[in-house]
Amino acid sequence: MENKHEISGIKCNVSNCVYHAKNDACEAGMIEVGPCSTCNCTTDTCCNTFKAKN
Repeated sequence: MENKHEISGIKCNVSNCVYHAKNDACEAGMIEVGPCSTCNCTTDTCCNTFKAKN
């Protein structure tokens, strides 16, 4: 099991992410945000730290 550490000032409302806390905090310890590779647009970004809950 990974250690979870809340990132102060980061709000996450993606409830199906393993790092999502009930208070909409991110517990990943660090995040990586980058261009979204699932579409052809250049304006979207994705949280590359996202991991789906089982």
